[in-house]
Amino acid sequence: MAFLRIYCDYCNQKWDVYKRSMKDEKSRVCPHCLSEIDRQTWNRQIIPALCMVSDANKELIKDHLGYHRPIFQIDVIEDTYFPARSEE
Repeated sequence: MAFLRIYCDYCNQKWDVYKRSMKDEKSRVCPHCLSEIDRQTWNRQIIPALCMVSDANKELIKDHLGYHRPIFQIDVIEDTYFPARSEE
């Protein structure tokens, strides 16, 4: 199951958004401080990015099951600098 973990630099909090709720308007709004990710950015960049990663992982599973290749999984980890965010 693919999901996004979004970090808000305004309030230094994070929230998770699952693929099943990506199109819900509330998903792009920080539940802690109500700051919003731009609707156009959300719809044109964020949703397709999550779908692409999810699809890539499904293809890797198909390669494993259909062609007996080693099983792989990818996660995308951005290295943008957030000075207030503590490492997990």
